[in-house]
Amino acid sequence: MQQLSLTQMTAEGLERALLAVEALAEAQVGQEILVPIGSGSFIHGNLASKEKVVLNVGAGVSIEKTAAEAKDILTVRKAEVLEGSKKLNEVLTKIDQEMQKIQAVMQQFEESANSHQHGPGCEGVV
Repeated sequence: MQQLSLTQMTAEGLERALLAVEALAEAQVGQEILVPIGSGSFIHGNLASKEKVVLNVGAGVSIEKTAAEAKDILTVRKAEVLEGSKKLNEVLTKIDQEMQKIQAVMQQFEESANSHQHGPGCEGVV
């Protein structure tokens, strides 16, 4: 379940990034903006360029892309995360169904064992 929650958080983060890149079209170079620094905290800054976006590509590496390229990349990433979330949810559903089948078999086994243990002629046997 933690993985499912993590994928949802990732998708939400990608959606926020997409909205921010889309908002660049309306922004003005030099405009004062709030820059997120983590944990819901921000610093004031000025928009240096509305054409360039720096994207994290993993392993601590970031690359500069145009706003249009960044939008495309973020859209693809979001779709991949949502697809992964969907597949994970399907796997978890199958696991849950298998667990229910196993529990039903175990319950039948217990009932069968209890009926044999308490059958005629078994009094006093532990």
